[in-house]
Amino acid sequence: MPSPTKKTRSSKKSRSARCKPSAQNKKAAPPTAGEWFEKLLAVQKRLRAPNGCPWDREQTHATLRTYLLEETYEVLDALDSGNDAKFSSSR
Repeated sequence: MPSPTKKTRSSKKSRSARCKPSAQNKKAAPPTAGEWFEKLLAVQKRLRAPNGCPWDREQTHATLRTYLLEETYEVLDALDSGNDAKFSSSR
């Protein structure tokens, strides 16, 4: 059994070198909640831009209030169905 103070052949590389993933094994990290929120804001900005969607530009908090319950029920229905496509389908 090797002595704890003696280095064995397998420990010649530093710990950080052994633990660091190679470039081939690196996978992109999933977006964080903040990154998803930034994407959402970018979509909203694009829709409300002068050349964006006229309907979205006209909306205010007051006008959106009337659709809140209806849209909530549609999201709940999509969740219950287990069909992810229902989240992006339009009427």
